[in-house]
Amino acid sequence: MAKRKKNIKKSANKKRSITRKPKEKVFVVNMKKLLGIEEAIKYLLDLSGDKGIEVFKYLITHGQTEENALAKKMKFNRANAIRKYLYKLYNKNLVSYIKVRRGAKAWYTYYWKANPERLVFLLKGIYSDEIKQAEKSIELNKTADFYVCETCNRRYSLNEALENDFKCANCGGVLQHLENSEFIEDKQKRIKFLQKKIENLEKLVKEK
Repeated sequence: MAKRKKNIKKSANKKRSITRKPKEKVFVVNMKKLLGIEEAIKYLLDLSGDKGIEVFKYLITHGQTEENALAKKMKFNRANAIRKYLYKLYNKNLVSYIKVRRGAKAWYTYYWKANPERLVFLLKGIYSDEIKQAEKSIELNKTADFYVCETCNRRYSLNEALENDFKCANCGGVLQHLENSEFIEDKQKRIKFLQKKIENLEKLVKEK
């Protein structure tokens, strides 16, 4: 019985030694085309400002960089000053880091790298959300009646138009009946346009 237990233990140890950590996927992104997309730059700008974009671009170009060296290259006085931008990008997983212990003391050196494939994922999410909203709007307009102010381009439901005596609450202009077929056609064109943008985004990312 003892021998059998010993064999079972050996077998378990053998199985554990065979288990390997799955290889991390590596992606290659066409950054020239990605950063040429207006929404990509706007997203980065809103998230981290001009300096954040510069940090992101530097990490894409130069690869994984030690934090103090990065601050120096980007002309920041100290590492603490650059962290504000790194953390904003990190919150959306656009950058990530590893930390390495320095000597016997409990000090760590941080190495940062960019994750440009994450920007592709975020943009796809923005386009997909707009597609969903457009699809909902199409369904609503198939049954509802709407009016529009041609001066303000402001839209009103039938009830809102009745409450305002078919006048625009903003400028007082006379509201015109909105042809649902034209509105739906415009939304359908927008959906196709966004779907094409998603397809083009997917072409920018290749697994290495």
